[in-house]
Amino acid sequence: MPTPTRDRPPVPTGPGPVRRATGPRSARPVKPYLVAGFAMGGIWALNQGEPLWEHAVKLLGLLFVAAPLLHLARRRRAARQPERRHRLSFVRLAVAKVALIALALGAGWLLDGAVDRPDLAVAAGLTTAVSLLGPFLHRLLLVRAPDDAGP
Repeated sequence: MPTPTRDRPPVPTGPGPVRRATGPRSARPVKPYLVAGFAMGGIWALNQGEPLWEHAVKLLGLLFVAAPLLHLARRRRAARQPERRHRLSFVRLAVAKVALIALALGAGWLLDGAVDRPDLAVAAGLTTAVSLLGPFLHRLLLVRAPDDAGP
């Protein structure tokens, strides 16, 4: 004897996908800051035991050479998309990078005699600070893009 089939209850459908507003307040790129945090913390941890100035030089090289090259490659890929209203400010980004390096150097100097492995503590702090605070502070690095339409 065949089993009777039952009609499935209708699945409620919503009004559609929720779209976020575009602007500096809603722009919170989490993945890039997570990757950057782990890269910076990893470089600091891999160079443990070296002088603080070497840490600074290697991290500044990462931040001021590799990051802009990745940004240029990403911008070329996104050139086919419509222009955004906001863009990263180079000056604000450079100041934030230098401040981050200064904080890491200061923390390394302060922790030098206080803990067994100060470089690992600073690496963990860098990773945490960039990964967690970066997306929230990202909007402070944005400026309004210049209009292409002239008078």
